[in-house]
Amino acid sequence: MGWVLLIWMLASALLLSRAYTPAQVVGVAGGSVAFKVSPPPNFHIREIIWRSLTPSEELVATSFKGTPEIQYRSRFYGRTQLHDNFTLQINPVDLEDAGIFSALLVDTTGQMKQQVFELKVFDTISTPIIRVFPEAKDANASSETCILFLSCRAASRTNVTYEWAGLGGKTSPGLKHWRMEEGQVLRVQLDPKEVLQVSYTCMASNPVLDKSAVVELQDSCLRRSEGEKKTTYSFREFLLIVIPVVSFFFLLAVLSCVCYKQHSGKKMFYTVPGSESIQL
Repeated sequence: MGWVLLIWMLASALLLSRAYTPAQVVGVAGGSVAFKVSPPPNFHIREIIWRSLTPSEELVATSFKGTPEIQYRSRFYGRTQLHDNFTLQINPVDLEDAGIFSALLVDTTGQMKQQVFELKVFDTISTPIIRVFPEAKDANASSETCILFLSCRAASRTNVTYEWAGLGGKTSPGLKHWRMEEGQVLRVQLDPKEVLQVSYTCMASNPVLDKSAVVELQDSCLRRSEGEKKTTYSFREFLLIVIPVVSFFFLLAVLSCVCYKQHSGKKMFYTVPGSESIQL
C-alpha cells in the first residue's frame, strides 16, 4: 500500500498549495449521505482516495484500478460504501460525522485533482408541543381582554428555529402578538367578544427538516372568562346558600325556646292513689 501513502503525501501538499471552497453536503442523523465527485472533461479516473480531514485525519476508502478498498478502521468503518462511479456513501450518518472530506482523483496520465466536501448533519425534530398559559390578571386591565402566552417546544439535539403563523378565521383588528425567547414563546392579546376563531401554528425547523403544530385560542379565552365569572359570583352563591340555612336553624331555635317557655309555665298536678291531688 506504499502507493497510497505516496498519493496521500502528494494530496496533502496539494491541499496546502491551493485554497478550495468545499461543496456542501447536508444529512439527517440516522439517514444516508453521498459524496459525488465531478471529474473534469476527459479526466479518466484510475485511482481515488477518500479521506476525512476534520475533526481527525483518516483514510476512509480507496479505489485502485476499479477495485474498492474500505477496510480502514476509521470511525466510518462498517458504514461506508464506494460505488462504481466513485461516489462515497455513509449510512447511517450521525452528528459527530460532520466535518471536511476530500477526494483525490488520479487519472490514467498521472494527473491529480482534489475535491473537497463539507458535511453538515442535523438531528431529527419531534412534533412541537404547544402549551397555553394565561397572564396574571392586572387590576387595571380590561376584564374583557384575554392575554395568553403560547409556549412551543420541539425536541432535537441541534438548534431549532421557531416561527409562528396565524391561520384562517376572523380576527379582531386590534389583535396583538409579540415574539419572545427567540420565537419560542408568543404573547397574544385578544378580545373574546370580537374573536370568532383564532388559531396559531408553531413551526419548528432546521435547514433540512420542519415540523408544525396548531393551537386554538378561542377555547382558552372562554375557559378563562368562565373561570373569572365563577370567581366573581362565588361569594354571592355562598350567601345564597348559607343565609337560608342559617335562617332556618335560627327560626328553629326561636321556636324551641318559645315552646319551652310555654311548657314550663303550665301548672302540673300529681295524684296519689287513695289521697287528694297534690299541686306541684
